[in-house]
Amino acid sequence: MKEVLNFLKILADETRLKIIMMLSRRDLCVCEIMDNLGMSQPAVSHHLRILKKSGLVRDDKDGRWVFYSLDKKVFTERLAYHNDLFDQLRDNLENRQTHREYGACLRIEKEKHSCLKAK
Repeated sequence: MKEVLNFLKILADETRLKIIMMLSRRDLCVCEIMDNLGMSQPAVSHHLRILKKSGLVRDDKDGRWVFYSLDKKVFTERLAYHNDLFDQLRDNLENRQTHREYGACLRIEKEKHSCLKAK
């Protein structure tokens, strides 16, 4: 579950999602990403560092330039894993139980009542 949350946190950031969309089209250097997003180099580098740490993005030094690319294999694997999660949620919703169970509620209510009497 933690892996799912981490992946969704990465995608939930608008800037990182924009970078992922750009890198899904082609490799880019920091300057191109800065130019496309209208952001400073430190801000772009911060987001790229998070994406690299997650394994979604790779870098490749070409002379004095560093180009970033989306790791297609890792990204595809993560998407497939999360598609399974969403498929499971969709399945659960389609086969959702409509009855309610009160066992836990009644037990907790009884425990609270017992604690109050003890005081």
